[in-house]
Amino acid sequence: MPPAASPDSSTATAEQALSGTQLPSVEELLDESAAPEEPAPPPRYRLPQAAVPPNIMLQSAVTRLVEQKEQIDQLARNGLLAGLLPPEWSASPGNELRAFVASVVPFASDSVRGETVAARVPLKFLLGHSQRWGKADVAEPNSLSSYLASDERGNSGTSDHAEVMLLSPLGLGWAQSGRSRVGFLRAMGLESMAARVTALPYPAPEQLALYQVNHDGLTQFWCVMDKRRLRALPVPALSLPLLTAYGVAAPQAWPSNWPDPSEVGAALALARMGKAAAEVDLVKLVDKIGRDQANDAWTGASLMQLHTWVPRWRFFLTSFIGLPAGLLLLAALALPGRVEAAAVAAALGFAGGAIAALAAPWIYARRKHLS
Repeated sequence: MPPAASPDSSTATAEQALSGTQLPSVEELLDESAAPEEPAPPPRYRLPQAAVPPNIMLQSAVTRLVEQKEQIDQLARNGLLAGLLPPEWSASPGNELRAFVASVVPFASDSVRGETVAARVPLKFLLGHSQRWGKADVAEPNSLSSYLASDERGNSGTSDHAEVMLLSPLGLGWAQSGRSRVGFLRAMGLESMAARVTALPYPAPEQLALYQVNHDGLTQFWCVMDKRRLRALPVPALSLPLLTAYGVAAPQAWPSNWPDPSEVGAALALARMGKAAAEVDLVKLVDKIGRDQANDAWTGASLMQLHTWVPRWRFFLTSFIGLPAGLLLLAALALPGRVEAAAVAAALGFAGGAIAALAAPWIYARRKHLS
């Protein structure tokens, strides 16, 4: 049986334990600033989240596109991309974001709209326009972020409400109203914002086809929908990852039985005048090429059918009508009968030959030059 511990040994052990424990001083207990600040609980929202496709690859591609757009805005705001951005993006001041979507996401349009509801849109899937102001330009960013991110901004009757166009099949949205707040709220660490969300359709992956062509010594990428409507991809580095993640087949060679790339390029250049998103109808282009080839064919025609020249009618009437008439009159007055008959025949033949030279189809001309 072990011996019982003596009172002296117990007291010594307690003193050692107390000496090893460092208690806070009175100053530390009274100092409130030393206490760590607990993070504020995340706000609770009532509005539902906008639905996005459950495709991990597509979500990753959309997130990547949103991040790239944010970086482009930052560089453009600092003036580092002056003259380097596609001209389509700045063709319509005030609609830069819409022009960006039209050039990066072919055939994206808000002309056909679905239901509009109040919802919260994930910021990682939302395109904004952050070239005007950001977090550093706000005096009280916390209060402003709470105000702009609240559910009330999703009501159309309130001030500073936001509107978002959402391509539902892609899960990609862009702010139609409240474009600048998207980057600000993202910089504040928020995950979503309230808005009036309008669902938009988008063609199925099977309707789209990507083609890689060499035109004017440059490699270009074109997107064709339903084997008819064609749009060029001015920034393929942004468009191709999104479209392939959506399910569109990888770019392929231009079909040999389709119009020549030079013809398509010329039609695109003509359609691009005054339009942010140039589009070519391949069926109409084939018909136009057929008509042009038919107009280039040679055919018999008269001078009167040509519209590439204008006759000098005064000279013609004086030389071929007035002169023969004068000769006829002179022959009738001064010449004997037989000589008069010969002169009359010569004058009539001269005038008739001139008229026949204008009206008879004795020349060859292209059909496109005929009236």
